[in-house]
Amino acid sequence: MKDLSKSTFLFELIDEFGIFRLSGEPNVLTDDAYNLFCEKYRTLSIQRDISLFNYIKSTPKLFRAHIPHSKWTIAASFQVVWYYDELIVCDPVLQLINSDQSENEQRKYNLQELLSFLNKCKDSIDGGYLLFAGDNIFPIKTGAFENDSQLLVEVPQVLDAYEQYCLMLKKSSRINDNPNDNLTQLEIHYDGLWGNFRTMGVYIPPHVLNENKMVNGVTYDFITTYQRLTRDELVSFNKEDMLTSLKNEYSKDISIVLEAITNAQRFDTPILFYRNSDCVAAQNYSTQNKNMVADTTVYDCLIPYVENIPAERLFEVRNNIPNAFTDFRAYLFNIVQNTMKSTDNPAEFKHIINKEMSSLMRKLNTEMENAKSKWTFQGVAAPIVMMTGSLGLFSSGIDYSQLISTLLGSGGLVQGLKTWSEIKSDKNTASLNPVYFLWKAQQY
Repeated sequence: MKDLSKSTFLFELIDEFGIFRLSGEPNVLTDDAYNLFCEKYRTLSIQRDISLFNYIKSTPKLFRAHIPHSKWTIAASFQVVWYYDELIVCDPVLQLINSDQSENEQRKYNLQELLSFLNKCKDSIDGGYLLFAGDNIFPIKTGAFENDSQLLVEVPQVLDAYEQYCLMLKKSSRINDNPNDNLTQLEIHYDGLWGNFRTMGVYIPPHVLNENKMVNGVTYDFITTYQRLTRDELVSFNKEDMLTSLKNEYSKDISIVLEAITNAQRFDTPILFYRNSDCVAAQNYSTQNKNMVADTTVYDCLIPYVENIPAERLFEVRNNIPNAFTDFRAYLFNIVQNTMKSTDNPAEFKHIINKEMSSLMRKLNTEMENAKSKWTFQGVAAPIVMMTGSLGLFSSGIDYSQLISTLLGSGGLVQGLKTWSEIKSDKNTASLNPVYFLWKAQQY
């Protein structure tokens, strides 16, 4: 029986309905073809969810994570999918065809745009690295957490974390020739998980009101450049009401975060957040809600980024030399494991990881220089630059030691790891050195 869990039927439907020409350009899609595509996709997605549910339950030790549903989910997934065994995301096709309320032509255009993007990432989906899940197993936007999110947004630590993602702006606005009478235009932008919220206000000096200098009203200036504004400055203008108006937007995002926690708990799957605010909300919720499992860990998981190397290239090299990639990730796992033995303080943990990564960078650059002379590798024009990306990996109700072991992506066989010195001592097998994976990825 065909395995539907990987959603590969998506590409079969693309071919069946001739969504694209051989050149990759979109074909003309009739209303009947669009409706039939949607009907078939919905039917197959139900079967897919059943197969996926059973698959996830039967493979608990893979290095996987769930990314909460947002407008950035797919883009974020394809940046880190090369490093994971599996990423589970809410089905973007299903969400689009079930929620798009546009006119027929626009709906067809929206679908073809999404399918065109997914078609370029076919290897990640066909290979099972990126798994799509429908509402049957990962329900979203249920409204079940509205009350919880409204309470959480009042927690100072949570509110402050979300305000960090607000762009606060100001600029002076003249009403006459006296600069002392200038008003201050205020504006705040918040780019949320789904919405983009903008609120505007104005500060009027008290003496202007008292002297009735505003007989001509207020004219907003949309041309002059804004300047950055701090929260304290905004408060000094007596405009806390502008911040209050944003709380509803924060609550919407927090609801998505709490929903993702509940969904992931069903599969003992960690959640990968790409905004610190969402991680802070998850952490506060887990400590305040009496119904949550007490053994909850929120920590910064080490996610390697290689500067200037596209994720597609890293994914390609991983597939071509999987053993070298496994050695590379195993070495990073050692850093994380050793750090967790020494501290459970998030700030100290991050400091130690950064220190270890700085040391790793020096070693990598040294090994690359040695490699060029000892192994006569060609084409290394510049040293590899590597940095950490602190993405929050949140787990709720998962055994701590078991979660750490999943970082291997090899069934938790920690005892089989090679240390850096053991790998480096074997000069006849250069491809086993973690440097080799990075070096190979650099050659494009």
